[in-house]
Amino acid sequence: MDLKLAGKVAVVAGGSRGSDLAVAAELAAEGVAVVLTGRNPDFVKDAVATIAAAGGKVRGLATNMVSVDDAKRIVDAAREAFGEPDILVINPPSPSMTDGFEAITNEEYLEAHEMFTMSLVNLAREVLPAMKARGWGRIIELASTVKTPHLDVPMPHQNTRVASVSIIKTISFEFARYNITANSIAPGAIQSALATDYLERNGYDPEAFVKMTPMQRFGHGEDIAALVTFLASDRAGFISGEVIRIDGGASHSLF
Repeated sequence: MDLKLAGKVAVVAGGSRGSDLAVAAELAAEGVAVVLTGRNPDFVKDAVATIAAAGGKVRGLATNMVSVDDAKRIVDAAREAFGEPDILVINPPSPSMTDGFEAITNEEYLEAHEMFTMSLVNLAREVLPAMKARGWGRIIELASTVKTPHLDVPMPHQNTRVASVSIIKTISFEFARYNITANSIAPGAIQSALATDYLERNGYDPEAFVKMTPMQRFGHGEDIAALVTFLASDRAGFISGEVIRIDGGASHSLF
């Protein structure tokens, strides 16, 4: 399947490790020029080296992605290196994992709002004008299965990610006439350093955790990357405003 992505420019915000690094590598393998970001300079440097060694066109930027200034800095780096971005993939950093409504502080909720909601708003506003002028664009958010169905134990990230999914839906309606699609991906149990840290910190047995997935295994970053790359292509040009689960069949919800 020729995805016809060669020559496109992508920003992969949060792409220095884990699933988003796999996304950046997959896009680069399809001929997309990629600018990836991360907060840790060493992770960014290693990610760029890995993709470049495979022949990919890539630049890296060690920065946060949350504020208006962060978003402008990231997109300006893409413009300078390769041109206006055609594709935006965003995987925000994780805020506090405190659970229990009474335990979560106002500061933790506000931090989660900034990370998940405003990072998307600010980056989308940076890339949308050029996408509109070009008549083509893709915005893809890595969200979480915590939204559907809603879990009964509140955490800042699951309570606020609902807003980012709603923003994706709004973008899909408002910018459809410009051939711009916007979608959310809801990963389930994906193997990563962050997932391992979460399980260990909360005393969960990884084997017991994975048994909740009908496929009896963790997913991998490459699973996410394949879906993102398809959604970024013209082959998925009529898919927009969706929350697409990739969880090995773990969700019990029909929709």
